[in-house]
Amino acid sequence: MDCSYACGYRNCQMILSSILADPESAKRLEISTVPTVRELQELLESAWSKGFDRDGAEQLGHRVVNTRKWIGTTEIYCILARLGIRSHIVDFHRPTGADNSHAALFSWISQHCSQSKYPLYLQHQGHSRTVVGVESAAGSLLVFDPDMDAGSETPDAFRYTLEMTKKHSQFQVLYVDVHDAADIPKDIGSVRVP
Repeated sequence: MDCSYACGYRNCQMILSSILADPESAKRLEISTVPTVRELQELLESAWSKGFDRDGAEQLGHRVVNTRKWIGTTEIYCILARLGIRSHIVDFHRPTGADNSHAALFSWISQHCSQSKYPLYLQHQGHSRTVVGVESAAGSLLVFDPDMDAGSETPDAFRYTLEMTKKHSQFQVLYVDVHDAADIPKDIGSVRVP
């Protein structure tokens, strides 16, 4: 089982699966099936060898294949870039709710989900999830969590609430832009909110 280190890879697989499911967008990918964790590791090393995220590559010793090194938002960016998919990172660097929650994060995700059919990669220190939608009436995000125990799959297991964001000081969101693949930047930048 790879739960201890592979949440980033599993969430990347979810994003790639959604892109492959759309015939028009799938044409832009250099793959026809969802890569395995090892194949994603190889793609990441390949992206680094092409000059993507030099700082991140150095931080991880330019090597992840056959390791249990954790990856995050910037590594997902590199994997997608290597496959010809542009993505963007948004930093939610501090709580914005009066109760120390991340209200701006929820607001941004709600707006984004109303305009995009692709899932979002949601990262906080030590873990990531895939946001697949928003349940407005309940005020929660609908998520895929690779660490979820299959034996405890209740409907609430797939919801991430504003209350839950209080446990973390920062979040990063990565979203894909399948319509703009020209000149994907090798140095990774992000937008900070607020």
